[in-house]
Amino acid sequence: MASPGRPPRRIAVVGPVASGKSTLAAALASHTNLPNIELDSLFWGPAWTPVPAAEFHARVRDALAGEDWIAEGNFGGAVADTLLARAELAIWLDLPLRLCLPRLVVRSVRRAATGRELFSGNRETLRHLLARDSILWSGPAHHHRDRRRWSAALARASAAGTPLVHLRSAPSVAPHLAARGLLPPEATTRGQGFSRSPR
Repeated sequence: MASPGRPPRRIAVVGPVASGKSTLAAALASHTNLPNIELDSLFWGPAWTPVPAAEFHARVRDALAGEDWIAEGNFGGAVADTLLARAELAIWLDLPLRLCLPRLVVRSVRRAATGRELFSGNRETLRHLLARDSILWSGPAHHHRDRRRWSAALARASAAGTPLVHLRSAPSVAPHLAARGLLPPEATTRGQGFSRSPR
């Protein structure tokens, strides 16, 4: 927990697929000068192969051992427990599927079209997006399950003393966090840029 009067130096940004976690985390990192940790980059190996679970958990523990960071992801279990136990503030982007789904489609098609490299040399392709294990299928299919999981995990973390910012709509994100000094004041008048470039 952050000391009274001191801004949080370890911030967890969590939520469903395509809720804007990566974009928001990058904006927070830019404004606060805190290092930005993408948990996906610790999870994926080459050819979209997850690293072994023990290695992933060790990577997460090592990355979150520092005193200053913004970390974003949508992982449950021991990884979520580690993240929330270390965080001085948790930001939950609890946005509805009707908003996340079209964002996910636009994001995925854009990545496939540009061939943008993501993690460990991986790239999304149109063929990859049409596969049955594609994020276009798994993201929406798990949206409500993930919400229930975060609701329970964040309730436990909040009860243990971790402050929580629970944001249920895209327009509330920038003004709320700017009011806390985590984003620049002009973020409230930029038309919620974080909601237009979801990660």
